[in-house]
Amino acid sequence: VRTVVDEGALFEAVRRVQNREWVDRLEATVEAHILPAAKVREAAGIPGTSVRTAFLCRDKPAMKEALRAAGVPCAQSRGVSSPQELRIFAAEVGFPIILKPRSAAGASGTQRVDNDRELESAIVAQGLDRGAAVAAEEFIEGHEGFYDTISIGGRVVHEFVSHYYPGVLEAMRTRWISPQIVTTNRVDAPGYQEVRQMGQKVIDALGIGTSATHMEWFFGPKGLKFSEIGCRPPGVGVWDLYAAANDFDIYREWAAAVVQGQPLQRLSRRFAAGMINLRPDRDGRITGYEGLETIKKLFGE
Repeated sequence: VRTVVDEGALFEAVRRVQNREWVDRLEATVEAHILPAAKVREAAGIPGTSVRTAFLCRDKPAMKEALRAAGVPCAQSRGVSSPQELRIFAAEVGFPIILKPRSAAGASGTQRVDNDRELESAIVAQGLDRGAAVAAEEFIEGHEGFYDTISIGGRVVHEFVSHYYPGVLEAMRTRWISPQIVTTNRVDAPGYQEVRQMGQKVIDALGIGTSATHMEWFFGPKGLKFSEIGCRPPGVGVWDLYAAANDFDIYREWAAAVVQGQPLQRLSRRFAAGMINLRPDRDGRITGYEGLETIKKLFGE
């Protein structure tokens, strides 16, 4: 198909295959493909994540509304579609606030607003004066991390906890920063129990069944707060980090969850692991890296 987000073209392609043999599963890994895949699955009678669940995992205001109703602690948020609605939200919540597209992935298109002058600029930048709709959220101060799972039938069978340095928004706004992601092998430690409980509660509330999930959370002066969740694996190679840290084939395990409905491998929890997302401070071509041999000499394999 020309593009996966063309639901009509995707449905016709699936139907052409179904005319010859049955399609057992239809899975997607990219945030923008989750909802189109769910709609085609539903229309073609293929099991998997429902349209309702896919929508709630994509639309941030609807997601937060559903989770607040289930007792999950979230930042104050509202879907706004006019300059006046945004001004009212800012007056009620107070600065700073965060603006983001209703269905963006990660920090894509996210903007922090600290005062009235920045608010008026953001109205133009986000297109609110031209009919666009955005998600407005209370700014939550604190440490940021991930809770990622492979879940089967709504039950977490493999789980991973990671920490992000610095926060995603700061990292995305400041080009010279090379963000760091650290995944712990102490998931069973008491300090992570609240995160794990919240993750399962989110999965239950959104009706997530058999799927990879990627959840972001904050912990700070206001306690633990849910940020957002995707019905997909995390990006930027984080799944490869989990595989390396736990001595297992994570992609085979995801396939086993989807196709066989049961886990096949045990996680070793042998290593904590980290990654640094190296970024140049300007555009151009990367011609090489320095320092890798020194790292190998100091730490070996």
